[in-house]
Amino acid sequence: MSNVETTPLEARAPLGALLLGLMAVGAVVLLSFPGARAGTSAFGWPPLWLLGLPATSWLTLQLLRLPRRRGPASSAGPRRRRPGVSVQARRRPARPRRSGLAARAAIAAAGLLHGLR
Repeated sequence: MSNVETTPLEARAPLGALLLGLMAVGAVVLLSFPGARAGTSAFGWPPLWLLGLPATSWLTLQLLRLPRRRGPASSAGPRRRRPGVSVQARRRPARPRRSGLAARAAIAAAGLLHGLR
């Protein structure tokens, strides 16, 4: 189970404001300093760190605020079993064996049975 449902929306509000602030600061840094737009081997691609990841986190936070879709109210869904109750699977009846089939095949292979095709 996840603890997404147990966290109230009011507790996530400061996180959303922080992420929006980080995106605003990242946009200012990227527009003000041309060196921030170039990739470095130490930090990677700064626009990803300054804008992309805070934007993705903020979007995820917004999607978590949306109401969850509920499944159909009918009984078509999977049913829960009571604990401790086990039900044995039904067994299919065995197919009746065709008696003498192997013997007839051996006789036909030997060429002794002319009516079998």
